[in-house]
This record gives sequence, C-alpha cells and structure tokens, in this order.
Amino acid sequence: MADHAYNQIRRLSRRRFLTTSALAGAGVAGGGALLAGCGNSASSGSSDSGESGRKASGSMTWSAWANPGEAERFREYTKQWNERTGVNATFQLVVGDYLAKLMTQLAGGAAPDAFYAGDDQLTKMIETNNVLALDDFLASDQATGQFTDHFAGLTGWMKGPDGKVYGLPNDCNPIVLWFNKNILNEAGVEDPAAQQEAGTWTLDAFGDLLTKVKASTGKAGNVIEAGWWGFWMGWLSAQGGTLFDEDGKAVFDTDAKSQATLEWIIEQLKSGTMLFGGSLPKGQGVDAMFYASQLATMSYGRWVLPNLRKVKAKVDYDLVVLPSEDGKSIPSVPVGTSSIAVNAKAKNPEAAQLFVSDYTNLEGQKFRLSGGGNALPTLPGLESIATENNDPPHGGWFNDLTKVGWGTPKAIYSSPEVGSRLPLLVTKLFGRESLPTLTAKSFSEQVVGLLNG
Repeated sequence: MADHAYNQIRRLSRRRFLTTSALAGAGVAGGGALLAGCGNSASSGSSDSGESGRKASGSMTWSAWANPGEAERFREYTKQWNERTGVNATFQLVVGDYLAKLMTQLAGGAAPDAFYAGDDQLTKMIETNNVLALDDFLASDQATGQFTDHFAGLTGWMKGPDGKVYGLPNDCNPIVLWFNKNILNEAGVEDPAAQQEAGTWTLDAFGDLLTKVKASTGKAGNVIEAGWWGFWMGWLSAQGGTLFDEDGKAVFDTDAKSQATLEWIIEQLKSGTMLFGGSLPKGQGVDAMFYASQLATMSYGRWVLPNLRKVKAKVDYDLVVLPSEDGKSIPSVPVGTSSIAVNAKAKNPEAAQLFVSDYTNLEGQKFRLSGGGNALPTLPGLESIATENNDPPHGGWFNDLTKVGWGTPKAIYSSPEVGSRLPLLVTKLFGRESLPTLTAKSFSEQVVGLLNG
C-alpha cells in the first residue's frame, strides 16, 4: 500500500472514474450489490512461509504497484521465495495507470497469475469471474495462512456475494493524527500524546489546539480532505458515531453523534481553524505543508513516515489517535487495506495460490514490512514493526487502531459509480461556494442519498 495508498487517495476521484471506464472497456461490467462478510472462525493456518503439503512447480508471474523501495523489497521477496519453493516466480512492476493496464491484460488473456487489487477493482473482478475463489486452497494442506488470521474488520470487501474468499490482505494503513511538536509548543498546546495518555484527548481538546495554533502562529491547524472517504468519516466514527447499519446502509444522517461531529467539522472549516484540501491553492499538498512546518497536524497513515524521516532534523514529529468521546479510548477509524488475488485464468494456479498464501501470512508480511516500511501488518504477531527504532515515539498506537479499525463500507466498494462520485460531491459541499450555508443536515442528506442510491 504505502506510497501507492497516499497517491491513490490524492487521485482517488480520477482513479474511481477510470475503474468504471476500464472495467466497461474490458468487457467486465456487471451489476448488483455485494454482500460482504467477515470470517469469524478460529485460525487453523500455519505461519510457516512456504512449507505447504504439496509443492508447486513451474513458472508464474505476479504484479503490483510500488514505489522504488517497495519494488526492490518485492524483488527480494520473490527471489527468496523461488529459492525456497523451486518455483520460478517473476515480479512485474506496473508503472503508471495500474488499473487500466491490468484491465487490458485481463481482456487480452495476458494478465499475471496473481496481482494486487484494491477494493474498487476486486468487486467487479469477483462479479465477472476474473479472480479465483481461494476457499478450496485455504482448506488444503498447501495453505500457509488463513483468511481468518487477519483482522476481520478489514477484510469484508475481499469476499463475494457467495461468501467465498477472493483476495488476501497485503498490508494496511490506519488513519492517525501526526503533529508537529515545535508548532504546538509555540502555540502553548500540551502534547496530544500526553493528553491521550492522561485521558483528556477529546474533540474539545483538539478544538482548543486548533484555536491556539491559529491565534498564536497564524499557521493552519489541520486540513480535511475529500479524496478518500476515510479522511472525513474517520472523525465521525472516532466520536462513537454509527455511519452504517448491519445491512451496509448509510445512517449517519439520523445518528446524533455523527451529526454533532459533522457540525463541529463544518464550524471549524467556516472559522478557518481547519482548512479544506479542495480549496488549497493548486499544487499545494497537505503533506508538503506539514514537511515545511506550515501545518500543525495532518490526518494521514504510516505511508508518510519515510518522508518524515527525511525532514526529521527540522520537523519534530509524533502521532496520536484521533480524539475520542472519553479522551482515552482507542477510537475505531478507517484502515486503508489492499489485497492480492489470483487470476481465474492463471497459467499456474497452484503456484499462484501458494504464492499469495505465503505472501500474506505472518512470515511474508514480516519480510516485506520490517526494516523501515511504510505500511502495517493485517494480522497479529508483528506488533514490533510499528515500533521499530521508536520512530515515531507513539507508533504502538498503529497496532491498536488496526485491531479495532474498519475497512471499506459496502455502499462504496459495491459500486464503482458511487465510489467515483462520492469525493466529487464532498468536494463540492466542503468547497468555498457551498460552505457558507452548509449544515450537517444538508451535507448528510446529499451524501447519504448518494451512498444508499
């Protein structure tokens, strides 16, 4: 995920549009909502990487998006996996429009045996039989990990309407609140991590932070964005809001806690203590503002950590969870998660299934994410990755957030059209023209109307 997740979020509106267009162009369009469920049985898979009951052989290919550092790690993983299993796997780095290229390959019968798939991609691939159900393999002695090994809240979208598993999670990124200690010290704000530990990190406390930063430094306190649903929905769920019911329908328009938090967000935007990303000058990025010490806090995941390390001499950073109702609980917030799937027409399905099992199990994730990675494991047992080198000092909260976090809502992953229209609608509502008259009620009526169809 990592840098791709960050870039994916910044370009999500375009990517969602491309999802719909590319799927249609590849002849894999289909309708119908999906009912996603999470496995709840006890894990029975071994965490040993590659020690399966029946050995695979031959050659296979797999593809993924990746930044240069990730691509090198993927090649290293593939090399050692080949040496252990005797399979000749080849990693294919996809540069540019990942989805469009994958759709072209699928339509032409030239897609890799296994490939990365986001929530907006996997849903249509399941509907149109482009990916292989993994249940039979997972039930065999070949499997080196189980779907139920992973945190259940993150994986619902990886199941089809038939209840079968079509993808296994690679890694994840929960939303946290990064903060610049120097700016907060200048503004006379108590360290947010210390407030969380003291049980006083509430929305009122964060509001006090925003007010003091603006008054004392003239700098921005925080920027809320619309490119990814998690950026604004996370604030609602952190305050105990119920956004979706058990059937996947959006209900935050009638949920009192969600409405109160939305009203708070809108008040901050109107007062200027928070800014809206869609109204920033062209080319100005939220992360760049933070790296340049022009932004006190930013609500991003671990994907920014490699860049933060580069500016560590100038930016004294740490993180804290989003404020909760009682000021001390670990809130349930969105966790960005990607998956790896097996091509339904894989030339070597046996090797491909073994690969994705090894790739996503305990040892596979440890190999890929340890040593300064920019994403996090999706299963327990690798908590030390988040706290490597004590950077950031409170990185352990990543683990807590991953365990209680939630993945893509059904209303979004089941409809590429909704997924493409949602960030555009939220951008319009939070934008300069609509903001002066915007209320929590008017915002919710339009957004819920889109989500529920």
